[in-house]
Amino acid sequence: MEKLFRKLPTANSCPKVDWFEEVDLPEGRTFTCDKRRVVELSHIERYNTKGQVKNLARALGTVKENFLAIANSIKVKGVLLTAQPPFITDDNELLDGFTRYEALLSIGATHWVFNIVEPKEGFSLEDVREEVGLGANDHPPCKAATKEDFETALARWIDRQDKTPTQGKCIDWVNSIPHSFSESVVAKFCAKVLQNNSAKLSMESLTPTDVIQKTTDLLNYNVPKSTKIIPINLSGNTTYIQRILCDRATALSDKNIKDTLVVGYTKGVSADKVDDVRADGLAVVDKINAQFEKLFEKRMNEGSSFKFLDVDFFAPQKIDDETELIPSREN
Repeated sequence: MEKLFRKLPTANSCPKVDWFEEVDLPEGRTFTCDKRRVVELSHIERYNTKGQVKNLARALGTVKENFLAIANSIKVKGVLLTAQPPFITDDNELLDGFTRYEALLSIGATHWVFNIVEPKEGFSLEDVREEVGLGANDHPPCKAATKEDFETALARWIDRQDKTPTQGKCIDWVNSIPHSFSESVVAKFCAKVLQNNSAKLSMESLTPTDVIQKTTDLLNYNVPKSTKIIPINLSGNTTYIQRILCDRATALSDKNIKDTLVVGYTKGVSADKVDDVRADGLAVVDKINAQFEKLFEKRMNEGSSFKFLDVDFFAPQKIDDETELIPSREN
């Protein structure tokens, strides 16, 4: 039986190029690859000029949760010898393997083996990026490209053409990249993209920690120590957004904090829907503020006897002893 995995000598060591000698060098419709090499991870370029991870193949950005599964697989099983290494250009720009890159950093790796690819004549680097980004996910555990990923890539491909292609040409483009969609699904999303070519942007996936760091970076670290940055997921439900009110109240009750900076972000929302989601989130925030105003009026009318929150009763829970609601405070 063919050996599928090979353990690394140490947790942060690097596989050798010849470990992948049984894996043919890839060749696609838009690119060629005639070599592999070991590259230092710190030399890999994966950001655009605005400091965003340039994973354009993913409509919703790099799936940060998935890198833990990949990291654990490498630590427990070892390196999968039948999967293509990540793809980079000759000048080290990362084209595919963004999630694996995060996984490698998390296990302490400093170098890794990469496929070196270049565009075929007549194709651009953007064409290559689309093909390898959508079709190269053959490494378990992996997250295959979704319909939304293909829609976003197709919208960008349409935008690069001299004239708007027909639906048939769009279908041909999709079918030139490995996928598991039915003919009807491909036809439907091609028609959708042709009607709405505003979905060509990808989203950067962010965690609350990312939001805090990005906000600090973009403000050139000019955030006073007395200001607390509070990330708010505007794509969350109303209950989630309401909890942020408690976070802000807790922060402002801290004598070391004079103000808060609330920064909205979304999760799992495509670029063509994000403006609507942001607007809906602000509508929920406005509704919460209106409720707060009513509470403030009630406090002004009732004076110090008004409590924003109190426990009026305890539920009866002692078996064979409590049968009624129990007043929480002595009158």
